[in-house]
Amino acid sequence: MESIAMVGSYDYRLVGLSILIAIFASYAALDLAGRVTAASGWTRLAWLSGGSSAMGLGIWSMHYIGMLAFSLPVAVSYDWPTVAVSLLAAIVASGTALYVVSRQKLGPLQAVLGSIFMGTGIAAMHYIGMEAMRAHAMCRFNPWIVALSVGLAVVVSLVAIWLAFHFRGEHQGNGWRMMFSAVVMGVAIALMHYTGMAAASFAPSAAVLDISHAVSISALGVAIIAIVTFMVLGLTLLTSLVDRRFSAQALELQSSEQHLRSIIASALDAIVSTDAQGGVTAWNPQAEATFGWSRQEAIGKRMFEMTIPPRHREAFERGLGRFLKTGEGPGLNKRIEITALHRDGHEFPVELAISAVALGPSWSFNAFIRDITERQRAEAELKEA
Repeated sequence: MESIAMVGSYDYRLVGLSILIAIFASYAALDLAGRVTAASGWTRLAWLSGGSSAMGLGIWSMHYIGMLAFSLPVAVSYDWPTVAVSLLAAIVASGTALYVVSRQKLGPLQAVLGSIFMGTGIAAMHYIGMEAMRAHAMCRFNPWIVALSVGLAVVVSLVAIWLAFHFRGEHQGNGWRMMFSAVVMGVAIALMHYTGMAAASFAPSAAVLDISHAVSISALGVAIIAIVTFMVLGLTLLTSLVDRRFSAQALELQSSEQHLRSIIASALDAIVSTDAQGGVTAWNPQAEATFGWSRQEAIGKRMFEMTIPPRHREAFERGLGRFLKTGEGPGLNKRIEITALHRDGHEFPVELAISAVALGPSWSFNAFIRDITERQRAEAELKEA
């Protein structure tokens, strides 16, 4: 009886669904490769862990739906602990791939070693998954086709690693390349799976089955596997998109801040920023040259105590208090001439303009100060002449 081969058949709707899941998982892998590469520290570890789990679930789901697409003339159930091991193998294989493609450089040796580990993991997932089958049937494998399927898994992994590495930084406008790469990867993964399925032949068996942990999967179960997989991969892609947006905004903000710091550092005027109490928060190089205080000495001290002669400080304190109450103050958004104090004690004339910025319930002040000693001297000499 065992010599009589069982004839199985495929539900091509499930075959198509498995290929679609493989393509979707491949696209997610290409997108995740870019996020893992861009991240660092704990963020990189989080993306690597989450990405390998999502990608592994996608590959595993494709594999099981592909197996469920194949029907035998006997009832088939699956040993869930063995199924869990096959899922773990898929996650480990995916984690290996993401780690390899997230490196700054990818040499031939690293690509080949990564593809061997990834391909072996995918093949292990496939054949461990088939080992989970519980049916009154004996499964035999054609060793040549098995070897071909493992070889295909390694080659597919090498292609996937190469594509993921070279398209991990794709931006909008080049998305069609990622989509094309995802289709190639998805079809290649499906090809490996169905080659592995072709390596198996089944014959009736009267052996006693161990069904202590076996579960049968209905059409509803297939739908749930597919829906959960699409949801997980979709949420992963959405998270990646949001993270990419925030990263781009952070880089743009950082670039703007660096540009602003460069302008402030090279300004001809002394630029000083203070908080609402007059404490210095920014002190550019020209302020150091104008007042004689270094930035390290000035930060945190009250500006009035360093730059205003004692006899004028009370008036400035009153002006600050009036502004905080009414929003009006001397020198606000217009230039005025006042007497300033140098660190060494000598006084000199400056031109001052102050701008105020609301920071929630508080304020920040930016003072633009120019030493006009030479200008006043020249004007006096001209007037005398």
